[in-house]
Amino acid sequence: MSNALSIAAVTLTLRRLLSPAANANITMLPLDQARGSATNDQLNLFMYEAVLNGAWRNSPVPWQARPGESGQAPLPLGLHYLITAYGEDESDAHLVFGRAMSILHDHPVLGDREIRDATTGDLQDSNLHQQPERLRITQLQLSIEEMSKLWSGFQTNYRLSAAIEVSVVLIDSTIAARAAPPVLTQGREDRGPHVRGSLSAILSAVGYPPLQISAPLGALVSLEGRNLNRDAVVVRFVNLRLDTRIDLEPEPERSPERMQVQLPAGSPAIADWVCGLYAVSVISSVPDVAAWPSNEQAFALAPTITLTPSTGAAGDTVTLTCVPRIRERQQVLVFVGDHAVPATTDTPTDAAQPTTVTFDLPEVEPGDYLVRLRVDGVDSINSRAAGDPPRLEFDPSQRVTIT
Repeated sequence: MSNALSIAAVTLTLRRLLSPAANANITMLPLDQARGSATNDQLNLFMYEAVLNGAWRNSPVPWQARPGESGQAPLPLGLHYLITAYGEDESDAHLVFGRAMSILHDHPVLGDREIRDATTGDLQDSNLHQQPERLRITQLQLSIEEMSKLWSGFQTNYRLSAAIEVSVVLIDSTIAARAAPPVLTQGREDRGPHVRGSLSAILSAVGYPPLQISAPLGALVSLEGRNLNRDAVVVRFVNLRLDTRIDLEPEPERSPERMQVQLPAGSPAIADWVCGLYAVSVISSVPDVAAWPSNEQAFALAPTITLTPSTGAAGDTVTLTCVPRIRERQQVLVFVGDHAVPATTDTPTDAAQPTTVTFDLPEVEPGDYLVRLRVDGVDSINSRAAGDPPRLEFDPSQRVTIT
């Protein structure tokens, strides 16, 4: 591979290679500064673009790391140059340009000796010549429009030019590779990995309380799927707001297709859990074998709220408590009927105390209004199942009367 000096090394090598074309008068200046007041033969070598090589970017590097090792892939670049010829008149410029194109035609590949000779003096620390992939020179077919845009960008008149690409330059990453120690034994007594023919648990759905789309703390949640009757399983809940995963033991009675898990309530659950969306999985384990998880299903944990007072005039302040506690940076919204109202949250330092949310009643027509608290996209449960057969009705305790 090569280091960060490789781009400069390629440019110096091209300059040395093209020196005979213009009697060693090779410049490397922007297009608007290349000629200046000079009148002699001149060749300007200007790198105007460096592009990623898609083939190398999306394929592993065979010599970069052994199996089991991790390392950052090299940066693969194609360098685009514009070669411009100058002379005392156009005839001389054509002679310089012709000699340059002939040299490039005879040198489709930059050899390691040519690179070493060009970088020995100015870039002694360059190791481009050690790169295993060869550097190839290819002429780019730029259209009249593309060439015109390139020259007009420098606000200078067009001159006889040719575009070439040198590819591929592989620049090593500065991130060191990591390699695990060699494996001496596999499994107990070097008998290899332990293999079991039984199938893993598969989750297909998470069931909430009747007629609900979320569950509060203290609810009994059902899980449906296949192979759920293992001897040693736990139900794992993962939320991005929590630093640790929560594992719960399922209820003893379960079948291959169904199990239930009881969510905790009270302290310390109100501090250990957060409102919002969870990823739920079933973790299976057997003796002498690493535990393995099932697939994940989404689960919504709803906030449980209590209103105080339940009656007031427009502009009065209402306080509600929220279980589980609301954490920093959680998104909180309060709705009174269909009106979103500003709210202030206060989470006490005592982990056993719930979060309090205060808001002012909006200027609306007098009447009864449903209050909802939305935390991280999950609303508080404001309905309940009643009757036989059960039907949904709004929970009176989740209403506020505006006088």
